[in-house]
Formats: sequence, C-alpha cells, structure tokens
Amino acid sequence: MSGIEFLGICKAMRGRMGVGRYRHCAGVARMAERLAVRHRSSPLKARLAGVLHDVARTWTGDALIAYADEHAMPITEDARRAPVLLHAAVGADIAKREYGIHDPDVLGAIVHHTVAGPNMSDLEKIVYMADTFEPSRAFEGREALEAAAFRSLDEGLLACLRESMKYLSSKRIAVAQETTQLYDDLVKRNAGTP
Repeated sequence: MSGIEFLGICKAMRGRMGVGRYRHCAGVARMAERLAVRHRSSPLKARLAGVLHDVARTWTGDALIAYADEHAMPITEDARRAPVLLHAAVGADIAKREYGIHDPDVLGAIVHHTVAGPNMSDLEKIVYMADTFEPSRAFEGREALEAAAFRSLDEGLLACLRESMKYLSSKRIAVAQETTQLYDDLVKRNAGTP
C-alpha cells in the first residue's frame, strides 16, 4: 500500500466518524506503528489496522447485529447481550469490503482488538495494546502500560489485561472466557503474579 492510498483511507475515516473517535484511531495507528518498530513487526500493517480498528465503533447495537446478519457473520451469545463487541468483526469486514484490505494479519488485528484471546499474533497484541493506551486515553497508569509494552509484548499485554479486567470488574461486566484463558496463560508463562 502506498502512502497516498493510506492517506486516502485516513481521509475516508475522518469523514465517517467524529473528531474524537478519529483522533483515537489516529493515535492507535501511531502507537501501533511505534510498537511494531520496537518489536520487529510490520509498521505498515500496524498503522493500517490501527487507523481502521474502530470503523464500526460508533454504530448502534441494532446496526451491528443487522450488518452481521446481512453478511452471514456469526454472532455469539456474548455479542447478542453486548452488541458493541461486534464492532471488531464488523470493522474487519468493512475494511475488506470497502477499503480493499485482504491481508489476514491486518484483518486479524482488527478482529481481535476488543477481546483478547489465546494464540494472538504479535500484530494482534500490538493493536490491542495500542488501543488500550494510545495517548488520548487519559487514566491513571497509562504511561506504565506503555512502558511495559515497549519492554516486552507479553509483559505489556499482561499489564493491559490486568487493567482491562480491573475495569470490567468495577463495572460488573463479565470478562470474556478467552481473555481469562489468555491472562492465565501469560501469568503461567511469565511466572507473573495475578
């Protein structure tokens, strides 16, 4: 993909979402690119997945379900209860259909940016983490998550999962089973403490 093509996608994204959401997507793209350079992944793929990851985030739950139904996309029970979870899979489908993105690494990173799970690729980890702590996210401990991610993908991912699980618990929202499994695997593999 050329720089001109990427700028065209950025322009299209700016036109389909509000300023705040676009600022977030641009921040995720920049952070993902930096993490990719640090961890020897593809900066271009990271930047592309980052800018496209929330293409469907502002859609209503009904619109996400309708799109998924129309395009014969599977809808889990979790997604039926919380349709916002569908924005990742719907976003990947839009990236493919509307923006001509067919790279499975980029599409996988878009699909997995919301619910982390076992066997994530490095690019999927990078976009997931960039979405968690890109600079427009303002919460206590953001900088520590970023520092951990620049030291090690697994250390950063573990720290981001802890933060996410703490947040979900405070809101009394169940953590996805695959996220809990990934967390437990990372704790065991890295001899960390929960």
